[in-house]
Amino acid sequence: MEYTELSAYDLPAGAVTSWTPRADAGRWQQDPRDLSPGHEAHLRDSEPGSWIGSVLRVPGPYEPEPLRRAIHAWVSRHEVLRTTVTRDAGEGWRRVTAPAEAVTIRDLVVGDLTAVQVVALLPSLLADVSPTAWPHCVMASVVPDPAPGSAGADHFVLAFGADHSVMDAYSQLLWFEEIVSLYDAARQGVPDAELRVLEVGSHVDFSAEDRKLAMTLAADGEPVRRWLDFLGPDGLFPHYGTGITQPAADAAEAARPQASRSEWLATVEQTDDLSARSRARGASAQSGVLAAFAHAARQVHGLDRLRFVLPMHTRYAPQHAAAVGWYVGLCPVDLDLDGIDPVLRELDPGLPDRVVDGNALTATVERVHAAVSAGKHLVRYSFARIAELGGITDGPHFAVSYVDTRFVPGAERWTSWDARTLRSPAYGTDELYLWFLRTPDGLNVSTRYPDTPAAHAALDALIEELRTYFRAFGSAGLKEAVA
Repeated sequence: MEYTELSAYDLPAGAVTSWTPRADAGRWQQDPRDLSPGHEAHLRDSEPGSWIGSVLRVPGPYEPEPLRRAIHAWVSRHEVLRTTVTRDAGEGWRRVTAPAEAVTIRDLVVGDLTAVQVVALLPSLLADVSPTAWPHCVMASVVPDPAPGSAGADHFVLAFGADHSVMDAYSQLLWFEEIVSLYDAARQGVPDAELRVLEVGSHVDFSAEDRKLAMTLAADGEPVRRWLDFLGPDGLFPHYGTGITQPAADAAEAARPQASRSEWLATVEQTDDLSARSRARGASAQSGVLAAFAHAARQVHGLDRLRFVLPMHTRYAPQHAAAVGWYVGLCPVDLDLDGIDPVLRELDPGLPDRVVDGNALTATVERVHAAVSAGKHLVRYSFARIAELGGITDGPHFAVSYVDTRFVPGAERWTSWDARTLRSPAYGTDELYLWFLRTPDGLNVSTRYPDTPAAHAALDALIEELRTYFRAFGSAGLKEAVA
């Protein structure tokens, strides 16, 4: 599993079809449930052409009617895919929702295209979503040209693009198993009424509750004060501390596409070893991976202190565990490693290998765990509302995410499906984002950053140091120098 732009995915030549939900104008119903503050902020601030999604190779022959039924069932199951907003003069945004039976799935056969044409077309099809116009999620399929002498392809490519108002990373991951299972069931003739059944919560209900909680916040309350303390007197989000990111000098720099890369850092065995050692020290695998990154930043760039935003899920209620929607909050992390020895140290000055200093590992993961714990209780509170109350106008410039994907339904089949989560291109010079993914195949990091020589060199060095770090773990690594 990797998280990349669509341009990094191997798309075949073949027959392209777009799949778009439709509903008659008269079937939309006024919905009294409130938008969350985060949704309202997204309506105000989102960039045109921004989307997230997923892509995979669906096993089995392509059958358009079962695929239509599978997509319809998915949209029917998740209410957030059947809701949108309208703007009333003087009253702001209001929600409207369509019942499942009012939705149809329209297919448009684009035609047989070369691989170059598919690569050029598909991103524009998936980017045809916005927070203000329904549908907020569309799909496209590519049926590969059959190999010479074969009866036809044994799979087809299916991808979706969605606006962030209805989608988060877990929703992207859940889609793989759900859409393949629905397609298989539809091919077997399972009735539509059965396909649509799924006991799952609604993100629309969650949004209304999120707003209720947000409206209990006060400008002088602890959550607002904590965020203002984190940002400091200038009210600005921190940057990675070496000048890799900086404000754009002009409009041309602000419009410059960012660099994007995905790299494998560690094997399953190495990641499991770090996780076990972290848990033995009363921390988590997340703390262990963040400690690895902190070590690399310290080793490569001399940074003892890292201040960043850690996105975390808000799927606290069981009914929302398998729901599609935007269940994400922000955790401010202020990590200071001053006074702690490096986690890796040389066993022999004449050898390149380094070993784990057990005492330093303990101190580092404990420091990471404490830094995350200090801000974790703020995740449930809408940052958009906190920003409104605190007069915060800046957005994150340095974000680090950790997602354990191993227990998402279907994860064991992602490799065979060539499944991948997607993000649209981003622009500008003032952001460094890293996503650490713990997968059934090991630990991957995806990142986007300014497309400058200095930033490329910095990321090269960080990734190489991370790989060096993880080589000290697992059975191939040396034992701890200090227990």
